[in-house]
Amino acid sequence: MINISQLRIKTGRFLERTKITYYDWKKPQIVKIHGIAIPVIDNLPRELQEALYAGTYEKYELKIVESQLQPSDIVMELGTGIGLVSSFCAKSIGNERVFTYEANPVLESVIRKTYALNNVSPNLEMCMLGETAGEQTFYIAKGFWESSVIQHQTGLKPINVPVKSFNEEVKKVNPSFLILDIEGGEYEFFTYANLHNIQKIAMELHKRIIGSEKAKFVKSKLIASGFQLNEKISFRGRELFWQKHQ
Repeated sequence: MINISQLRIKTGRFLERTKITYYDWKKPQIVKIHGIAIPVIDNLPRELQEALYAGTYEKYELKIVESQLQPSDIVMELGTGIGLVSSFCAKSIGNERVFTYEANPVLESVIRKTYALNNVSPNLEMCMLGETAGEQTFYIAKGFWESSVIQHQTGLKPINVPVKSFNEEVKKVNPSFLILDIEGGEYEFFTYANLHNIQKIAMELHKRIIGSEKAKFVKSKLIASGFQLNEKISFRGRELFWQKHQ
């Protein structure tokens, strides 16, 4: 008997590999993911290049955001990356309703390119959000998505980056939807974060970096703050969607 779900998975993987092979030959300067144009910059790590070619980069986070974003939302994103998710949000609900923060200064030029390609200009701050304003050490990885406030592997380059207080920013922005992808920084974040009027949280939980106990703490803190995990639209136990009890 044919297992339909397994067949879909195999077909999806085949199509992804086909896209990668085609783009390896074509070598495009721009690819589209969820309708968002992304620049394929020089010297990208192979892993990221393949994810862009296959259209799988941030696909689970985008699925959550696409299904839950409402025109009335105000989005606050911690971890802009290359600007894909914030571009999608800005196109969907308007630049003035999207506030995004990125600690890695290396990424600013590619973020700006992404925004220009998509004719969007969400509110971008090149800084970290933390417990208090000031400066903090941030660890830069060759694969930018592994850069973190935590020194979680060897070969990371420490730099000092500016920090704004999250609790001050959240009061100013007053977001309803928090998007959080900070590569292991989520444990420290939830030790001090006042979630204010936030109703929805899409986050990546990096259990392999913070460990089981700290991952449990994050979940317990959210539950204690009145949030419930929506498992139907969460993925792999990593990309999670939490919603405030009504």
